[in-house]
Amino acid sequence: MSDVIFKKRLENFSDKPEILARNLAMVAEGLDIVNELSEKNIGWEEVEKRLGEYKNWDPDILKVDKDTENTYRRRLEEWGKPFVLLSEEAGRIEINTDKPGDLLYVVCDPFDGSYLFKHGIKDFWYSSVAFYDKDFNPVCCCVGDCVSGKIAYADKNGAFLADIDGEKISKEVKLDKKYRQQMGRNDVTDMDGASIESYAMKPKKFLVPLVDKYRDLLLPFKFFLPNGGPYGFADVAEGKIDVYFAMKQPFVDVFSGIFIAEQAEVIVTDFKGNKVKCSDNVKTVLDVVVSTNSVLHEKILKKIQECESK
Repeated sequence: MSDVIFKKRLENFSDKPEILARNLAMVAEGLDIVNELSEKNIGWEEVEKRLGEYKNWDPDILKVDKDTENTYRRRLEEWGKPFVLLSEEAGRIEINTDKPGDLLYVVCDPFDGSYLFKHGIKDFWYSSVAFYDKDFNPVCCCVGDCVSGKIAYADKNGAFLADIDGEKISKEVKLDKKYRQQMGRNDVTDMDGASIESYAMKPKKFLVPLVDKYRDLLLPFKFFLPNGGPYGFADVAEGKIDVYFAMKQPFVDVFSGIFIAEQAEVIVTDFKGNKVKCSDNVKTVLDVVVSTNSVLHEKILKKIQECESK
């Protein structure tokens, strides 16, 4: 049945470039898998452990993680084009590299929110896949919200938010400054009136180090959302949050979602103000900051320098 739905989605998304249509269909299928497992009260079973230092603070791999990743891998294999998959669970996998065509890199965070899923907390569940060319330039990117059923995506034409209704897109809006203004989310240029998002659900690895090092940066903000991962980039693109402060975020969490922010008329740099560039090293961690406007962004960068110089 899933193959039939996947094929119908490809047909319904055929007004878009083929790679974007497949990107959307893959992530929509990922959302289906997560929600089907949740409804059956399965998927929370631990099936593997991460080995080595990479994400040793979060070693458990659940069935929901592997089922989603395996489905994405299968769809790439079926496509018949050459890929290098850079994924959270599998690491670096070469797919169809003996086939003709230009090599594409696929960065995948199959399921973001494993701990919450395991404990039945239905929020902050995401799945994301992004495609890059052989020189690591972004081609397209999709981050799906498993709870709302929405997919934020980006390609050369901009960033968008799509409502997925079964096999079709029922509604679609472009994510840009005009959209944010229409939603009443105007630019905030001072930290004391702004909201900030940074992953802080793991106290030892993220919450305590974040507060210890960047306390003076956090204090002025009006609101703090302790989330992160790939949808943090979409949160700023939509104007829900003014700043996404991605401290020490894993490679797949960043590069499976960052293109959405880059295409949504917001500011994206590392903590030193430099452009963030994808690579072939899935085990790296990155410091990235995203702001809705340049005035606020410059203030954040200045405060980062002050905090790091202490």
